[in-house]
Amino acid sequence: MTTFKPQTHRFLSQAVALLLAVAGMSFYANTADAAADYGYPSISYWGVANPPTADKPQSKLWWNDGAWWADMWTTGSGWHIYRLDRASHTWVDTGVLNDSRGNTLADTLWDGSRLYIASHVVTISSNETPEPSVTGQPANLYRYSYSAGTYTLDAGFPTIITNNSSESMTIDRDSTGAIWATWTQVAGNPTSGFTNTVYVNNSLPGGAGWSTPFVLPVANAHPAPDDISAVVAYAKNRIGVMWSDQTTGTVWWAWRTDGTSPTARSSWKQQPALRGNGLADDHLNLKALLADGAGRVFAAVKTSLNETSSDPTLPQELLLVFRPGTGSFTKSTIAVTGDCVTRPQLLLDTENNQVHAFHTAPAGTQCASSGTAGTIYEKTASMDDPVFASGRGTPLIQDGASPNLNNLTTTKQSVNSSTGLVVMASNHITKRYWFADRSLG
Repeated sequence: MTTFKPQTHRFLSQAVALLLAVAGMSFYANTADAAADYGYPSISYWGVANPPTADKPQSKLWWNDGAWWADMWTTGSGWHIYRLDRASHTWVDTGVLNDSRGNTLADTLWDGSRLYIASHVVTISSNETPEPSVTGQPANLYRYSYSAGTYTLDAGFPTIITNNSSESMTIDRDSTGAIWATWTQVAGNPTSGFTNTVYVNNSLPGGAGWSTPFVLPVANAHPAPDDISAVVAYAKNRIGVMWSDQTTGTVWWAWRTDGTSPTARSSWKQQPALRGNGLADDHLNLKALLADGAGRVFAAVKTSLNETSSDPTLPQELLLVFRPGTGSFTKSTIAVTGDCVTRPQLLLDTENNQVHAFHTAPAGTQCASSGTAGTIYEKTASMDDPVFASGRGTPLIQDGASPNLNNLTTTKQSVNSSTGLVVMASNHITKRYWFADRSLG
């Protein structure tokens, strides 16, 4: 279960970093050796339009029945359910196909009794080149029952969440059993201009039928074309939606209590989770502990301060923690702009009371720009007092022969010593999955 990390290479890297520091030169703490492999290579893939471990708010892995599982692209077929054989470090295809479309990405949710997979057609938009969402492209919800190592698609599924493409989509389950989904939808053209809108939808209990998609009924639900949203269930009976808004420099947070009218403006409360010039970017990852008495929500967000300033000490990634009891967010720095990191992800370790933060950074000490593929790094901090050490962290996954790993993904669930920690990334140059699997003591 322990991820391979070449100790000799790590000590040499640290020694070089120390010499550079003494010489007054800049360096990245815990920089990986560019020639080393970290983690394990897995299956290769072809015929999928986007990196199969994308997108930033989504989860492709889950833990069930003493094993790790994943939604992975199978060349020539489509998206299959895989099981991790930890002894051989191999992902095993179960043969269960959920979506054959190569232009989709998915978010997965294991709720303790059933597996949900929301698969949507991808249209990626940016502020420089807005791309309108495409109609007639259904986002499907698949629901599976599980027994004795086998997943079986339930009768009546898939159901349709929305009939439009989107850059990203996430789902979660509220206390009534309804599934919630959120995404952003770009409309317009170069002549009249473009708009982007935060949409949500909710299902009947168990996902067996959906309402009509609706615009989140709050202020500022029209961010920039590049922005995205994410949904999370928390505090035992609440649903929260977070979205980036680069037009106002704000990361917004809206929530409602289960049982209230989904579409009524009076049901939703809203506040900024983060606000300031250059503080919003389209990188979000949300995690919550439904059993947490405080009902906390943890969010990893990326800022755009690397684009507004040359100061390498400004925060590039922040951990935001929402506490319903106070109704406010606290923030702490995961990494600074000088670390050249991107695409933050979180895992919550309930047994050791730790939050694990992961991100991508270029291999070695080069930094063309934040957003460059390379190596996956890990950092940890206390969930109660999340203060992260400086630097990129510990190298976790790296393809030494082709340092082009990116788009880390993992599970929505919390982890502990019985589950261990499994995360996955992809090298979109060599078209191969990579993953890390290590114990949590």
